[in-house]
Amino acid sequence: MDIITDSVNRLEEHLQCSGCEETGVRLDVDPDRTLCQFERGVCMVASFGGRSAEFVTDDPIRATTKISFMFGMPLETPNVRGAACAIINVVTGFFCLSRVLHSCPKASHTPCLCELTEELRGRRVYCTGTIPALERALGSAITTTVKEADIIVVNNEGIIAPGTGDLVETWSGKKRILFLGPSTAGVSRLQQKEHWCPYGQQTPGSVPDPSMH
Repeated sequence: MDIITDSVNRLEEHLQCSGCEETGVRLDVDPDRTLCQFERGVCMVASFGGRSAEFVTDDPIRATTKISFMFGMPLETPNVRGAACAIINVVTGFFCLSRVLHSCPKASHTPCLCELTEELRGRRVYCTGTIPALERALGSAITTTVKEADIIVVNNEGIIAPGTGDLVETWSGKKRILFLGPSTAGVSRLQQKEHWCPYGQQTPGSVPDPSMH
């Protein structure tokens, strides 16, 4: 199962007969945006219907497109998969399916990491995607073997990896799977999976509200 393609299919079903699928979406880059500490890359921003959302990637796209560009497409390359995630993030935000559209300010990084470290304490953790901040905090609790893990965490890099859908499908119900950061918000919501981003924002510069987690 490809998690990005499956999420696009689910979004297409949600938008059926809404007319929104042919509405324009703008993809751009915000080089000044503070990134989530669990994500690495460049902040690609998708704008739609007066809302915006981000996806952090090493292969950002600048373009004006439509939601429907994703429907029926193979979505094979990292840049196209990242663009699809950005569009999913903003559209799920527009329809109030997801409340996390942007990363938190740097001031929230320390409490977020402390809370996540406490949440994962005493568990073996497998990272899907490179997450240096979490790997440093957890130390020997990080495992490189998924079978040894109690919890699988997925970040922006991990969510667009080709094998992540199969990994999630295989271990759902057997291991706890936790999606991290604003980049994974839309897909995790469509997949009805657990998402961690307690200080994420609905709009850039807004006051984080951990109670929304």
